[in-house]
Order: sequence, then structure tokens, then C-alpha cells
Amino acid sequence: MPNVGLLKASEPLSPKNRVIIRFSVEVDELPVYNESYDIDELLQELHDQPEETLKRWSWRLLSTAYARDKEGFSACLTRGLIDGMGAPKGKGEGVDLKEAICGNAGESQAPNVS
Repeated sequence: MPNVGLLKASEPLSPKNRVIIRFSVEVDELPVYNESYDIDELLQELHDQPEETLKRWSWRLLSTAYARDKEGFSACLTRGLIDGMGAPKGKGEGVDLKEAICGNAGESQAPNVS
């Protein structure tokens, strides 16, 4: 949190405050993948290309879920982040992550994590 007083805590942030979104994937507390995004740049991308920006952001969730039970977790994760395709070890033609996780009719195809 920015250094604010008790009475100013609910006021909007100053434009000089830099706001960053961090995406991190860890396996047993070991960082496997990290990204940082400046919110001002993301807002510009959302304004210019909203569908593409949201699609690529969804790849962060989908690729992590898909790679969870695949060989070569890190390579599989990275592949999904790049092109939205899931492939064990990050190789080969791959499958569409949204279809692999959500199915055609929205039925859950999520990996078994129990």
C-alpha cells in the first residue's frame, strides 16, 4: 500500500503512483514463472485491443491449469502463455487451452488435483 494517512486511505491513487500486476507460478514454493505488468500499459492494450488482451490474460489461468498434470510442466506452461495451445513438454501441435479446460459446452475438463 502507498504511504497514506488514515483519512486519505480511500482516496484515488496519485497518477505518480506506479501500479504493477504480477503473475507468478510456483511449484512447492519454487518460482517457475514470473511476469510483471504496468497497469497503465495494460489499460492502453485493453483500450486498443480488448478481446486480444483478455484472451491472452486468460491464457495465464488456462495454461497453468492445463500444465498441472502434464509432462514438462514448465515447458508446457510457457507454450500455453505464448500461443494459447497446450502441449506436454511444450512440443507438438498442441490443443486449444480453452477447449481442453472448459470443453465445447462449458463442461469442466479440469485436471484431477485430488
